[in-house]
Amino acid sequence: MNSTQELPRHCTSANDELLGRYRSILVCPGCGGELTPEPHGVGCTNCRSVYPQDGAILRFVERAEYAESFGIQWNTFSRVQLDNDRIRESERRLRAETGLSREEVQGKLVLEAGCGMGRFLEVVLRDNPALAVGVDLSSAVDAAAANLSDRGNLLLAQADIFRLPFRRNSFDVIYSIGVLHHTPSAREGFGRLVPLVKPGGIIAVSLYSAVVRPGVPWALNLLRRRLFRTLTPRLPKRTLLWWSLYAVPVFWVIDRIPLVRYVRYFFPVLIYKSYPLQWSILDTFDAYATEFESRHRPKEVFRWFREAGLKEIELLDSDDGWVSVRGRVPLCDP
Repeated sequence: MNSTQELPRHCTSANDELLGRYRSILVCPGCGGELTPEPHGVGCTNCRSVYPQDGAILRFVERAEYAESFGIQWNTFSRVQLDNDRIRESERRLRAETGLSREEVQGKLVLEAGCGMGRFLEVVLRDNPALAVGVDLSSAVDAAAANLSDRGNLLLAQADIFRLPFRRNSFDVIYSIGVLHHTPSAREGFGRLVPLVKPGGIIAVSLYSAVVRPGVPWALNLLRRRLFRTLTPRLPKRTLLWWSLYAVPVFWVIDRIPLVRYVRYFFPVLIYKSYPLQWSILDTFDAYATEFESRHRPKEVFRWFREAGLKEIELLDSDDGWVSVRGRVPLCDP
């Protein structure tokens, strides 16, 4: 498999050094066997599977399966949602939807499950973890590598969240923002993450909420989205990308015209007034192209944490339309 973006020459040597230091956390996702260095990747001593190293990325899957749209999305809009001097939305969301402080990340081993192009990883790396690991099923990891490959404490893996290549009790912190609800089973995906957290470690997830703000507009918006999504995930991804790139700017202009602006509600578009146009284009594709989308109630997600035996469970004060929960793995079995 080849990376879709050329990476700096130093990436491979830097990654080799990190692999040497943190190889103990890696296992074969197929059989759980030990992984050892190979000339161009890592190999399993048990089943003899070989997983290639592609620049800054370890590849544990050959295709994106249901996550194809995210590879297209994040390689097309590879830098749109990275923080800059004007917009710090990624940092705001990371803090709000995980509750993670700089002190909880600094010097720790941190895993992001579903890293996309690295918008939240970039914030975590500012907090100076010992190691930040980003995993994504799609080729979005190529965009993350291009955005973050100059960092010396980052590992990236293209891997399936249901067959992750990590040992139990490997990470001090695991978080996942806006990802589990795009898998075949958000509950099962969460269950695969919990055993990877060290005793005393933190896990935080943020998902689409089934509970919306009271009022007719929010309810109608959700109904509209569900109706359009009965069709849009079946369309070719490139067709939806074309629609997002060329139709959304038209509705962006229409939305500024009194009365006429309401025509946009009859079409599958998302328009944000407080963010640049590119955010509306990106999120229109995100909302209507992805194969899976589930929604969850706060009590439901809270119950996942409780049934997994987690402690200090908190329902966080996240944005409308989201349910965000974090908890801590007990230091010892009860």
